[in-house]
Amino acid sequence: MMRLLRWRAAIFAVVLVVMAVLLGGGWYVSNEIRDRALKPKQDDPRPNVEVITLEEDQITLHVTPQTDRDDWTKGGIWGLRWEGGYAQVGEILHISDQQVVRKFRPLMGKPEPGDMVGLYLFAFPDDPQLAFGLPTQKMSFSSPLGAFPAWFMEGSRTTWVIFVHGKRDAPPRHSWRAIPILPTAAQLGLFSLIISYRNDVGAPASKDGLHRLGQTEWKDLEGAVKYAIDHGAEELILFGYSMGGAIITNFLYQSRLAENVRGVILDAPMLNFNASIDLRARQRGLGLFIAVGKIIAGLRFGIDWKALDYLSRADKLAVPILLFHGDADTVVPVETSDALWKARPDIVIYHRVPCATHIRSWNMNPPKYEAAVHDFLRDLTQQ
Repeated sequence: MMRLLRWRAAIFAVVLVVMAVLLGGGWYVSNEIRDRALKPKQDDPRPNVEVITLEEDQITLHVTPQTDRDDWTKGGIWGLRWEGGYAQVGEILHISDQQVVRKFRPLMGKPEPGDMVGLYLFAFPDDPQLAFGLPTQKMSFSSPLGAFPAWFMEGSRTTWVIFVHGKRDAPPRHSWRAIPILPTAAQLGLFSLIISYRNDVGAPASKDGLHRLGQTEWKDLEGAVKYAIDHGAEELILFGYSMGGAIITNFLYQSRLAENVRGVILDAPMLNFNASIDLRARQRGLGLFIAVGKIIAGLRFGIDWKALDYLSRADKLAVPILLFHGDADTVVPVETSDALWKARPDIVIYHRVPCATHIRSWNMNPPKYEAAVHDFLRDLTQQ
């Protein structure tokens, strides 16, 4: 009898330990979900690459221990920013473990050897006038939370393109991922509106200060759409990156104004938050705790996991979609875009971009990306 009691006590103790480990790991995962996905990202990374030499059309960069992204190892076109200046780097001429030699194109000044610079997916300075000679105006539109800042470029037609940025673009400077596409819109005579949404810097905040992955932000997009319609827009094209794609997709499901949308362009859209969290957990070796972590996060932060699976309602989508997604994306799994294309091949034109990480499809092949956008916009506006 004593032996049986000892066995029961031991089993009970093991169960308690396992439960404690699962709950502790789940709580940790829920904190990660809050901090990495729900909290707005408003910091601006410090320049963390050193200039070694600079010649007329090439630059040698040295990676420091603080360089935490691998963009410097990728081909394509990237922005190079330093205090008071901006340039582009292109083709890789030579690369080693800690150093790279790339083609160099100055846009605003030149760095000096020894300067610390940052390598960014934003390949142009944050001013369309400087980048392309395209004047923009700062304006505001309203949603239920108040007035939201936006940037506006005039056109000659009644079709407007509204750009919706992603989570990691929260600082105002980073809302300009749309800049490479603005010349295409201008060439076709389209108006452009680059918007902010709740919890952006300079925009109204929600009560909890957290992103909701499109569950609430679609109302801010609806405010921008209403502004466009009130100012002469007869048709709208929506262009969203990452979380911006989630906002657009839920807008299409939720808003009565969605009937004014002629087409959509999505770049690495977050169409299933569950899949993104699962991917992140596997990358960090937390797969054992993810199920418990999701339950705890749902209870702590009011996450409706089912509602954040926008793919489950793909049959309700009714407008043409141009879709880009890099097959090396470690933030939003490319399989979610694969699933959208497989579910709706009747309306989706899909570009699965080799070697591109998150929202870097343009960087890997700018001419091909811009040509696809141009053709899509041209075909929509000629119908």
